[in-house]
Parts: sequence; C-alpha cells; structure tokens
Amino acid sequence: MQVMRFTVEEINNSTELLPGVNLGYEIFDYCSDIGSLLSAVDFLACGNSIHTGAKRACRPKVISVTGPFGSTETITVSQLFLFNHLPIVTHGATSVQLSNRERFPSFFRTSPSDKFQVQAIVQILKEFKWNWVAFIGGDTDYSRDALRVFESEARLANVCLAYRGIISVKDDSQNENVLKVINEQRIGVVVLFAHIEHVTSFLRVAIKKKVRKVWIGSETWSLSTELVKENNIDSIGTVLGVTLQQMAPLNGLSEFIRKSLNSTQSPPPVSSETCGQRCDECTNATAETIISQESTFSFSIYSAIHAVAHALHTILSCNSSSCRNSTVEPQMLIKALKKVKFQLYNHSIEFDENGDPPAFYDIVFWDRNKSTPFTAVGSFYSIPTPTFTLDRGHLINWHTGQTVSSVCHCFLI
Repeated sequence: MQVMRFTVEEINNSTELLPGVNLGYEIFDYCSDIGSLLSAVDFLACGNSIHTGAKRACRPKVISVTGPFGSTETITVSQLFLFNHLPIVTHGATSVQLSNRERFPSFFRTSPSDKFQVQAIVQILKEFKWNWVAFIGGDTDYSRDALRVFESEARLANVCLAYRGIISVKDDSQNENVLKVINEQRIGVVVLFAHIEHVTSFLRVAIKKKVRKVWIGSETWSLSTELVKENNIDSIGTVLGVTLQQMAPLNGLSEFIRKSLNSTQSPPPVSSETCGQRCDECTNATAETIISQESTFSFSIYSAIHAVAHALHTILSCNSSSCRNSTVEPQMLIKALKKVKFQLYNHSIEFDENGDPPAFYDIVFWDRNKSTPFTAVGSFYSIPTPTFTLDRGHLINWHTGQTVSSVCHCFLI
C-alpha cells in the first residue's frame, strides 16, 4: 500500500510524466479473503448494484485497477473487470491461466508468468542431473497451474516426476503423509511451489520429522526473511530458490514511509461497508517495521502504476509542459497499455501479446552462516532468448558435503 501511495505522489510531482495531471486513487484491503474481496470492488457499482452487461447506465468510477496480489483472487474478480472493460495491472498474480487472452483480454501484469519460473526450476534439475523429483504445492491455482506446466517441461527434459503432493496450512497429519511418501520413494530433491503460509507449516513438520532433502523453492518464499530465521531450519538440508531479480531500493521510499507514519494527522476512518475486519497490527505498524519487510514485489507495484501513467501520457498527447484535457475511457487505456515500453531503474517495462512482462530471475542459495542469508548463484532470463546460468562451484554448501544425487533408472514414456 505504501509503495502505491509513494508512486502516485511521485508521478503527481513529476514535471516529465503527465505534467499538470493529478492521479487519484482508492486502496481496498480484502485481507487475503475471497469472501471480503467482492465488498472491495464497489467502485464497479452503478447506484447500489454492479452491472455486468454490455450497457452501463453510468460511467465507471475508475479507469484502471492495480491488484489483487494473488492469482486465485485475480481470476475471481477479473470477469467483473472484463464486463466493465477495465484494465487490470497486477503486481503479483503469476498464474499461467492469466496469459489466456480470450479469457482475460484486459489483464496485464508486472510479475512474470509462472511458466518462466517453472522453466528456470527445470533448468536447475537438468544442471545437476536430478531426474527423480517430487513436486509439492498447496490446493491453490498458483500451485496447480505450475504443476501442469512442470509436468510438460519435465517430460521434455527427461525428468521423472516421482510424486505430486498437496500440503496444508493447518493439517499437520496431511503434511506428515506427504513427507512419508517422499522418504519411501527415496526422493532426494523436492520442488516446493506454494504460498508462504503453506510452506511454513510444511517445513515446520519437516524440521520436526528430521527430513533432509534438497528443496527448490518458488519465488513466493525463496527470500522469506522470516522463514530463514525459523528454529532449526538448517536441519531440513539444502535450499535453492528462484526469485524475482532483485532491484535497487526505490529512491525516497523509506523517507516517504517515515514521513507518512510519523505525521500527526490521524489515519482516515475505516468504512464498515468495505472492510469487515480489524487489523490493529497493520494500523499500529511503525515506519521501521514496514521498511524492514520483504521488498521483493515493491518494484512490481512501482512499475504497475508507472505503466498506467505512461499509457495515460500517450493517450493525452502530453508534451514537456502539459497534457490534452480530454475524457479517457478504460478501453483507450487497454489499447495504450499494449504498446507501452519505457525504462525504470535501467529495467525495461513492456508487455507481450498476452499482457506478460519479460522474466528476469535470480537463483539463490540459503546460507544462514552469512550476514545476508541469500546468496545469488545463478540467473534465468526469458529475453532475447531463454538463458540460464549457474555457478555450481564453491558457492553452494550441500548438506551432504557433496552434490546431492536424485536419479531414477527408469524409462520415460
């Protein structure tokens, strides 16, 4: 939320982007609860109802939407945006489903499709000749979609998918059963593609059961500063992860947060119409607490807002001092977003024909003996052609003392 506020105010104070134009915004927190999500989209309403037909009796209150973060939530609400021709530019929904232009014609994202993340994981498996692996995920679109892509990519790479497991946030017995099968199948390498809450619950059971493997993590948890501090996390073996390429901190963000939260101005009251939950931990959070949180997706939020602003800059025929005063329809913004291409922090922001950005990933190794526990040992880029590099030398300290073997002498069909 703070990154979005910072970005909008930065653009509004800019003399180069949308000069003379002020962007407005509303922020809704659905508290990661789909049941609360629909109450947070009242900006689609005409009067007291949400219209989903081809004709509208009134103009939409907004011309674009940023978020929600999760894939399942985005898939749930995107049909409402489709009916209303609203472009949605999300910073975290990475499901492969969302690349389907027939289903999601107004969808764009600044975090890459999980298709590329899975390709990076398969490249790691090929590099170490691991062809007897498990794929573990939660009962979510994020995990299920990635599994479908993994099955296809693994087959092409001659990797045996020995086991597919579903883990739970609350049911330790289910997680114990998954670990039991992994051990019985003598699987040495586990792809753990799930949300952080699933991974945390699962790895706590792995610690308790003294299960030691090579774990390959997805970007949702590979840079988790909380999980890497978990008691006895070193006992689970070796952790490799795929992460979004780390960007430099956003200039001025920390100062903006400190100034905002140290202000004597009281926060606006919470409306019961759009928020049925309290979050004292959020409203009472200090500036330093927010600044210290994971910033993996800060740049994705920043670039999502900038993408909308650059599209508007084009639509309004802005020059160095002013912009044309005219009405902007959401359909116009969709057309302009398809063509945006600009640089932020020496990073190209653009979308392909499916609304997807190019993928830039780091491959990291967990080493709690260092002050910075995440060591970059490789990379994966999707453009101009898929390119994978890995330093498999002295950077990775295997829990076995040498490169782990996980091999199946089987025939692939």
